Amino acid sequence: MMARLEAPAKYQSDVNVWVDEAIWGHRFYNDQTPWLVFLEFLAVFRSRHGESVALNENTEEGSHETFTYYIPRSIPLRQLVFNNPHIQHIENTGRSDSERWNAWLKQFSSDFDYSYLRDRVESFSRLARIIEFFQTTAVEPHRQRRWTSKFLFPYGPDCLYADLPGNVNSSPDRRFFARGGELLYLMLNRSGSGPDIAKLISDKLLREDDPWNRVITALLPSGHRIDSNSVSSTIGYLPFACRQEYSALADTWLQLLKLDLPGETLLDPLMRLSALHMLLYMLRRAHEEIGEKTEPKFVLEIAAPRKTTLFDLSVENFSANRKLSTRAVRAYVESAKSQQEWKDALAARAPADAVRDFLTKRYAWNPDDGPAAGDPQTIFNSLRNYAEKRHQQHVAKVHGEWTRQIGLSVSRRGAGTWYSPDDSLLKALVMCTVDEDREEYHRFLAKLYNQFRLVVGVAEAEQAFGSLPTDQNAFMQNTQRLEQRLRTLGLLRRLSDDCAYVENPFRSCQ
Repeated sequence: MMARLEAPAKYQSDVNVWVDEAIWGHRFYNDQTPWLVFLEFLAVFRSRHGESVALNENTEEGSHETFTYYIPRSIPLRQLVFNNPHIQHIENTGRSDSERWNAWLKQFSSDFDYSYLRDRVESFSRLARIIEFFQTTAVEPHRQRRWTSKFLFPYGPDCLYADLPGNVNSSPDRRFFARGGELLYLMLNRSGSGPDIAKLISDKLLREDDPWNRVITALLPSGHRIDSNSVSSTIGYLPFACRQEYSALADTWLQLLKLDLPGETLLDPLMRLSALHMLLYMLRRAHEEIGEKTEPKFVLEIAAPRKTTLFDLSVENFSANRKLSTRAVRAYVESAKSQQEWKDALAARAPADAVRDFLTKRYAWNPDDGPAAGDPQTIFNSLRNYAEKRHQQHVAKVHGEWTRQIGLSVSRRGAGTWYSPDDSLLKALVMCTVDEDREEYHRFLAKLYNQFRLVVGVAEAEQAFGSLPTDQNAFMQNTQRLEQRLRTLGLLRRLSDDCAYVENPFRSCQ
């Protein structure tokens, strides 16, 4: 197994046991949804782009990137959009425009004076419609979060800001910006394509002249510096310098960013497919820790009118993938027993003390209830149980949460959870994998497997399992159902009985 980069001592001291972070990085967290991972990434990118080093961080061979980035708090903007409960009521009172402005400015409690908006917006109703637009197009508007953890859709660089606690001037609690975006940034920085991706991001995704970004700047007070009172952070920890997942992730970004589409249209597929790449990374890392050479796979059951054998296979596949991270944690902890230090500790005059010291140092183990007591095996079991319990609280939930949120899995009470793609994910996959205007259907299925380990048809199932795990006819029908789905979405055309093509209407600029 490849060597890990040395982790910053500060991060190890911040946790009670350094296991999840040593395997996957610091850190994956289930409360940070794929959208929030994506927003955090864009915020890190914006900061580093201002330093002219975005995705082009200088690193010495064998050493980890070390830098500090800054994210604006943007408090006046966020209060205006997300902590402004009276605006719709006042707008509907039927009073004159001047009376509405006066009533709103009187009721809107804030540290900022928003009277300047009277000169910038043609009417109070117009302001209400603008606020309503940003509220309804916000990222994940259905989620019940505090107003300081609600986020604008990233129309441009001035729409990006930090996640904050209830006290907006306090340090962030890292619940929703939990460093997943930092890991995404580091993966792309190490991909070998960072500068090319950075140029495309700045040209297409984070344009200051985007019309809605300009509206955002017009809502800010005169003289307000968006970068004032920023939140600062040092970059997180990603264990391995070079991996195939980094370059595969970068290829997806390049493919999407080169499409002839406006930047805001690309954000959703970038979010979904970035999360899918990160899930593949997590599964591969788990396999490596366990010592298995098996490749990850997602057996997709395309929605059928009645239960199929492929449904049962997909449920089983999901369950195995979900449990894989827990198996990896156990294997990583168990690996301590293969170290010479473990053997030396057992042979020491006071083996229990020596084992405790070894495990404390190796895993930065500092349990809440104090040092473990007992014989060496009891102490070891305490560490393993502690690491597994901590893992179950957050990282173990990432697979189930993320696959559902990106449209890769569905759950039904009494039936379980299985892999079944929704329309938005299918569109993103077509945008990414169909290089030209069209792709022969079975070649498209092969690409889905080669790039994302998605199993739909017979050939892909044989590759994934070594032999067909169930009746061949089940996979053939699955292939036919996906073909019908793509045709309904306007993404597939059958030219004859033997010739179907997946069409990419979002032609590349290459």
